Amino acid sequence: ALDLVDVVSALGADPKATAELAQSLSSRPKASPGYFADMQKKLKTLVEAGQLGIFAKAYWGHPAYKLPPEANLMAVTHYIEALEWQRDVVKLHAVFGGKNPHPMFLVGGTPNPIDLESDSAVNAKKLALVQSIIDQMRTFVDQVYVPDTLAVAGFYPEWFERGEGLGNFLVVGDFPSAEAGSDLRDPMSWWIPPGAILGRNLDEVHEVDLRADSEIHEFVSHSWYEYEEGKNK
Repeated sequence: ALDLVDVVSALGADPKATAELAQSLSSRPKASPGYFADMQKKLKTLVEAGQLGIFAKAYWGHPAYKLPPEANLMAVTHYIEALEWQRDVVKLHAVFGGKNPHPMFLVGGTPNPIDLESDSAVNAKKLALVQSIIDQMRTFVDQVYVPDTLAVAGFYPEWFERGEGLGNFLVVGDFPSAEAGSDLRDPMSWWIPPGAILGRNLDEVHEVDLRADSEIHEFVSHSWYEYEEGKNK
């Protein structure tokens, strides 16, 4: 969402009005006028020094930015806070001996063993830390990320139609259930079951049989390749 936020515009925001905006969107206690005023001062120091760091090389002041200064200050404040907060999130990787960044390139499983009674393995204390971080993550997403995203999106309704495709959406499913007795081979029992949306109709989700060759086809009508049989076959 920061791509749609004018960072420099936040300098002209009223911290009190920013706090009122944040409080109208979320019940998060960390939303006082003083909090936003302090962050505004830090941002002003960066701008006046000409060293915007991660906020450099943008088009500040461009008319395409539609957020009012208060919304910009709120979004920038939460973005900076998220950068600090993510340092705690990556502790999850450290607890289990994982890799960061790019954890998707690591073979499944965890290098560190789990032994609740051991001091050198993942014990009860470390698992409690993991749960605490996950709880903080959920709170941050619910009280900051989602409200901010919805607030920013409200100023750019035209973007919901830009780059739109055919209105069809296919999900192959994921996250099998770990409950006893569940069949991992049954996609309909997964947390996200397979399904398809056709013609922008969000009221109807069609079931998809991933094992049926007749249900999923591959077409090359719009490819750059040439086929003797024709592109529609």
